[in-house]
Amino acid sequence: MNNNFPNNWQQKTLEDCMEAIIDYRGKTPEKTSFGIPLITAKIVKDGRINNIEEYIATKDYDSWMRRGIPQAGDIVMTTEAPLGEIAQLDNRKVALAQRLITLRGDSKLLDNNYLRFLMQSSFIQNQLHERATGTTVLGIKQSELRKINLVIPPLSEQKAIAHILGTLDDKIELNRQMNETLEAMAREIFKSWFVDFDPVRAKIEGRQPAGMDAATADLFPNDFEESSLGLIPKGWKVETLGDVCEFAYGKTLKKESRRNGNIPVYGSNGQIGWHDEAIVNSPGVIVGRKGNPGIVKYSHTSFYPIDTTFYIIPKGKVMSMQYLFHYLSFLDLASLGADSAVPGLNRNMAYMSKILIPPTNILDYFERYTFSLADYIYSNTDQSRNLENIRDTLLPKLMSGQIRVKETEKLLTAVA
Repeated sequence: MNNNFPNNWQQKTLEDCMEAIIDYRGKTPEKTSFGIPLITAKIVKDGRINNIEEYIATKDYDSWMRRGIPQAGDIVMTTEAPLGEIAQLDNRKVALAQRLITLRGDSKLLDNNYLRFLMQSSFIQNQLHERATGTTVLGIKQSELRKINLVIPPLSEQKAIAHILGTLDDKIELNRQMNETLEAMAREIFKSWFVDFDPVRAKIEGRQPAGMDAATADLFPNDFEESSLGLIPKGWKVETLGDVCEFAYGKTLKKESRRNGNIPVYGSNGQIGWHDEAIVNSPGVIVGRKGNPGIVKYSHTSFYPIDTTFYIIPKGKVMSMQYLFHYLSFLDLASLGADSAVPGLNRNMAYMSKILIPPTNILDYFERYTFSLADYIYSNTDQSRNLENIRDTLLPKLMSGQIRVKETEKLLTAVA
């Protein structure tokens, strides 16, 4: 970041700009399955707090948080493993775990919304790493954190900068939430049709299947029959995965061949980057092979699966990639491991798993419907990627004064 800031901007140490610095390091709370949500360092990622899955008992809250009670708007920062991940607290009552520090700016000097973005800037991140200690795991002492220099524009400009960057973040978050809803809709349809068999049960009981027109309902039978999977809709079949599809090995991606592009690269944890070359045409299904076996991902576009993954090649009995994606997600593939120091999926064991085969006309209808949802998800994801690029380009320039607030007004109008 350029250090030639506008004349009316100040530089002050973090220590001189804070109302409160609350350090939760060195403490390990007793966790429960319900109670007060616990924010841990591992869920503070990419400027947001991911889904909270751990809690502490309500009765333990006051004693646990005796170093200071977090407030809405406070900034949390991971102090190690990893260092420097930033997020902002909302109005939920939460507890904070170890490896986190909470920052609350002096309201007469520093806007917390601005502080959130400032702490993510290269100007601050570079300082954090320069003052960090450790080899395998980098961490920063509170005494060193206090010496970090902050860039302090006038409060009105801080709020304007935060509004610009926050508007972009809000749109990205809205797209993320919308995608979660669309994904949940597709999962619910799959479960209703192919796990619970709701349309068949409704027809047996003389009811119109919920949310389904008559033409679609006519595709489903009105009776069950026995199979190796138990009762299934009459006329449907059961095959093994090996009869239906191939688990093909992903390809090694050499470091020197990685380039920027629009082709997603998939590893066993999902998408790990971008490339300018695809080896599998869209749409496709990726299954984790090594490291995180059994994780199933869907790619709406052509993609590059690396060698820790399998990708699915249909053999003709089921051509719906959406059906294969949801069915594989439904199976417990992670339990079909290979004996190895690194957890892995044994594809020969996976091939022996049973798969339900509905009639082609039902699969075609399911593919069309869920593909349209996937198309919407992809559109949102692509828009978010563009917005992230805009945000990441603007952030250092706004924080340095290289671009002033008025110059971004047209951009905000376009995003809104």
